[in-house]
Amino acid sequence: MKVLIEYYDKDVLKNIVAPLTLKPDVVVYLHDKGMTDMNAFRSLKTCFEKSMPHIKVENIPVDIRSVEGLRKATCRVAERYGAANCTLEMTGGSELMMIAGYKAGSQTGMQMVHTDLVERRINDVETDEKVCDTVQLTLENFLDAKGAELMGESHRPPQPERYEPIRKMAQFLFRHLKDWKTTCSWLQTVASRGLPHEMTIDSPRKVTMKNGREVWIVDEVLEEFQRNGFIENLKLEDNKVSFRFCSMEDKTYCISYGVWLELHVYVAAASSGVFDDVKLGTMIDWDIYDGTRMGGNEIDVVLMDDSLPVFISCKLREADTAALNELLIGKKRLGGWFSKGLIATYSKEKEEKTGTYLRCKELGLEMLDERDILAPDFSDRLVEQSVFIRLQFDTDLLLSLGFFFFAHFFVFSTIFEKFHIQDLSNLNIYLFHL
Repeated sequence: MKVLIEYYDKDVLKNIVAPLTLKPDVVVYLHDKGMTDMNAFRSLKTCFEKSMPHIKVENIPVDIRSVEGLRKATCRVAERYGAANCTLEMTGGSELMMIAGYKAGSQTGMQMVHTDLVERRINDVETDEKVCDTVQLTLENFLDAKGAELMGESHRPPQPERYEPIRKMAQFLFRHLKDWKTTCSWLQTVASRGLPHEMTIDSPRKVTMKNGREVWIVDEVLEEFQRNGFIENLKLEDNKVSFRFCSMEDKTYCISYGVWLELHVYVAAASSGVFDDVKLGTMIDWDIYDGTRMGGNEIDVVLMDDSLPVFISCKLREADTAALNELLIGKKRLGGWFSKGLIATYSKEKEEKTGTYLRCKELGLEMLDERDILAPDFSDRLVEQSVFIRLQFDTDLLLSLGFFFFAHFFVFSTIFEKFHIQDLSNLNIYLFHL
């Protein structure tokens, strides 16, 4: 029987990578005794069962402020299952957990490993040799582990053969945004007066909305829709317009103002061939245990970039603080510290370095603006931005590790001086009696 001992962490990535990679028979999580949400472990079991149907998940509450208490609890697990059958994974949890874990591992002789989340590998702590590469994670892994569920997509993703027509149509609409706004209002008003499944439009050129405002079509917009295969049989008369949508999917696209930026980003990401998975209009039920099935805020585009989720919010207008906060909440809620957030906004926010853009940078989010969206190499810019975010993530991680080791160097230097420790054997004795 293979047993994996884990220190529970608030970042879901640290809780799931090693179990999904090493595929143990039992996973034992040591966690803060003050933790009250036991559905967290139910969710982890659900995540693991899809690839390991018979896995057993245990959770043991401990005082995470006590090194000795943590050491004893870890040793008891090793004694119960046999140290030779156990592997202690030292990636998640607090610094005190790491100290206690190393003491317990040294005392019992069980294997100790660490997951290098940057290099995507698991290493032996004692020898520093690679044990194995980590598995490729999916968005569903993150959702299962957080007790969430993918409810579906608000828009059906287009087939690859539609990528080029969508790209051309989106670029046209972005350059004629004022015309698109009034034409879209006309399309929405006329479509709402017919049956949901009706495909044919036959209407006066000017119609009145419920609020009394008059809207009309711009011929060039409908002609471009027909040129790119979204409508057919277009007839533009002096006082009347008629045409037929080519499909229900096309109808949905044509009566949705903001969906074209989402489609543009989706097509750029999907056609790049760089990302492991690309989802459009993702609807998520954030709590599958609350007795109600209800989707939260829609995430416009979600990418999986080398096991890390990238959340993209698309705004066919200027971004604002509310949009940034919404993106940040979704990013932190699902991916935690090891995820990425990007906002695509049809504005000059980045070019003009507005307050919203500066706030975006402060929150650790990235931005693509009008210049990027209209650029012929938009797909490359999207990929480059993702690579940049990963480099930023790696740099931040290295800086954090630098501060961590500096702090520990300071602590151990003080110990050496105070207790007149001359060599590492005396230091080991001191640590054992902490």
